[in-house]
Amino acid sequence: MPAPVSGPRTLYDKIWDDHVVDIKEDGLALIYIDRHLVHEVTSPQAFEGLRNAGRAVRRPDCTLATVDHNVPTVSRKNFKSVDTFIAEPDSRAQCAAMEENVKEFGLTYFGLTDRRQGIVHIIGPEQGFTLPGITCVCGDSHTSTHGAFGSLAFGIGTSEVEHVLATQTLLQKKSKNMRITVDGELVEGVTSKDVILHIIGVIGTAGGTDSVIEYAGSVFRGFSMEARMSACNMSIEAGARAGMVAPDEVTFAYLRNRPLSPKGDAWDRAEKYWRTLQSDENAKFDIEIKIKAEDIPPTVTWGTSPQDVVAITGSVPDPTTMTDAGKRASAERSLVYMGLEPNVPMQEVKIDKVFIGSCTNSRIEDLRSAARIVLAAGPEAKVASNVHAMVVPGSGLIKQHAEAEGLDVVFKRAGFDWREAGCSMCLGMNPDQLAPGERCASTSNRNFEGRQGAGGRTHLVSPAMAAAAAMTGKLTDVRKFLGADAEAKIAAGPQLKLTSVYEFLNDPVLPSPKPESTTHASEPSALPPASSPSGVEKFVVVSGVAAPLHMENVDTDKIIPKQFLKTLKRTGLANALFFALRFDPKTGEKTDFILNRAPYDQAKILVCTGKNFGCGSSREHAAWSLNDFGIRCVIAPSFAEIFRNNSMQNGMLPVPIPEADCKALAEDAEAGVELAVDLEKQEIRRSNGKPAIPFTADPFRRHCLLNGLDDIALTLQRDTSIESFEQRRSEVWPWLDGFGYKGGKIPVAPPKQTKKNEW
Repeated sequence: MPAPVSGPRTLYDKIWDDHVVDIKEDGLALIYIDRHLVHEVTSPQAFEGLRNAGRAVRRPDCTLATVDHNVPTVSRKNFKSVDTFIAEPDSRAQCAAMEENVKEFGLTYFGLTDRRQGIVHIIGPEQGFTLPGITCVCGDSHTSTHGAFGSLAFGIGTSEVEHVLATQTLLQKKSKNMRITVDGELVEGVTSKDVILHIIGVIGTAGGTDSVIEYAGSVFRGFSMEARMSACNMSIEAGARAGMVAPDEVTFAYLRNRPLSPKGDAWDRAEKYWRTLQSDENAKFDIEIKIKAEDIPPTVTWGTSPQDVVAITGSVPDPTTMTDAGKRASAERSLVYMGLEPNVPMQEVKIDKVFIGSCTNSRIEDLRSAARIVLAAGPEAKVASNVHAMVVPGSGLIKQHAEAEGLDVVFKRAGFDWREAGCSMCLGMNPDQLAPGERCASTSNRNFEGRQGAGGRTHLVSPAMAAAAAMTGKLTDVRKFLGADAEAKIAAGPQLKLTSVYEFLNDPVLPSPKPESTTHASEPSALPPASSPSGVEKFVVVSGVAAPLHMENVDTDKIIPKQFLKTLKRTGLANALFFALRFDPKTGEKTDFILNRAPYDQAKILVCTGKNFGCGSSREHAAWSLNDFGIRCVIAPSFAEIFRNNSMQNGMLPVPIPEADCKALAEDAEAGVELAVDLEKQEIRRSNGKPAIPFTADPFRRHCLLNGLDDIALTLQRDTSIESFEQRRSEVWPWLDGFGYKGGKIPVAPPKQTKKNEW
């Protein structure tokens, strides 16, 4: 490990310092990645890149794969194969490719016949693959979930997935330190989901930009691990790179004896280290936010951004009262899309569907919380006649656990649809989707336009609030189902049997299998030299038509909707760019959107006047679609970090400049003025003779773009440094090698037969 840094440090500082393999003068660091989670949507192109370059997966023992985004959540009793089970061709192709890739490259895989299969951010913690003090990445923005364990966990794009598979490292620039402290006592009915929604409402979806958030205070200390995971999960919705909670006794109790957690002496050694993972007293945070717990109500979203929140007892806001023109325009657009009128009480908003699930809220604690509300509604209570409600457990193990406790019977008796594990309606890549105009109370993490289905309308809530909405048919204050009367109804109802997770965590996790094909691992001569082009087009000067876009928080769902993520290639996505804005959803005809109009349909540059361009998902497809359309440069006041990285990995240049300059360039674009973005001189020139606008670019990224260099080949030139780091890592943290064990099977207790409750 590098020499300890003197002076007080934050939790983020400590983990960052411990994982730096090499660092450049400009601050760009090569950091080591301890844990890599892989799923079927963001990995096919990464494996294809390895295959084409003749590269192996460097650390199969640090990689865990599953399928989750595309999988149907209908019963698997008659499952025979992916080919016969998944009807949608593109989804089937991605899942089949995942199965082939894990065989070829020798990776541990939880497939559809494995009861441990589930949402990638559920199974990592469940198995003990996620541990304090580690770096953890996945081609999914909600990797921030794992930060609940005191780890540095963040989402990456497909090119970075390939980089980690090949090198077990990433090139990263250190983020700012931000701390959000919530102290006091939460009021009745408030859960961790309400807390994080309230936080996002306070700081906005760009509030955590370029930062790693540490959550602190008595409220987070009092949260269970499952509650901490729910909060950290939505750090990305606050614009942050990652979210973290320092490990403590709650963390250690959760991890002890899980299949992939260290055992025996290794556990003692690991716990001793984990106890050092606290921010030092007097450690400096760049941003500090303090929130009083009693100020947080049961919360619901009203618009199409996670920052559009209001107390369930409140009303739909009135845009005419908003003084900021950008916010007013955004609110007006949101209300039109959501089909809401200003000042309507939130509890009068009727719903059509309820979704309890996703990597935010599909753990056993979430299901218990929802079931409790169903019981509190009374023994004969049913889901409202106008509502279709579904419950999707986060993993096969959680499903079995819930069934052993009788939770499934509670839900099914009330009329809920009880499903198999998967991402489901969170983003609707499988058949679980909203129809146009349908309104959903959802426990997921995003309420973007079309997120759960084209034209679908999403209100984000806690599991308890979702259950309350299901029973009443409209958004409802969960506190109506709490109190003495509710307790009496629960006591009079069926008595649930609480069971331990360890009754289900008894499957041995074997060492990573041998790759079925080893030709890619035995041809070092296939590695291209670092000075050769990688197939990424050089970016020196890009000039031509610039298209103006007057929007803030342009999310990746808006840039490219989910239906276009079902691809095994990086190309052919030009038509998908801003699809919902460019094409009428009813007729399929082109709209008057800016990129459909001449000359902007030939744009090389996009000038966005609103902040936080590219927020949301880690999908690199957003960059691919822009590139395919012909747009190689996006100019905006600020960018989401994952999008910024993804665009540069594809030979594109994101240029952050002041908002006033963006507005001036947008005016030029509207007047037909062409722009020239010169990366070598770091300036934007205007054909109307007005002064050029300077910008700055990261020196290393600038060098790579100017020369069209391959990040992976450059990193592999530092293989000696990586090997040296790995050797020291094995000496200091031996429990991180080989899934926490050295070969053979993990010792496990014999399987227990758990009987399902009979009522």
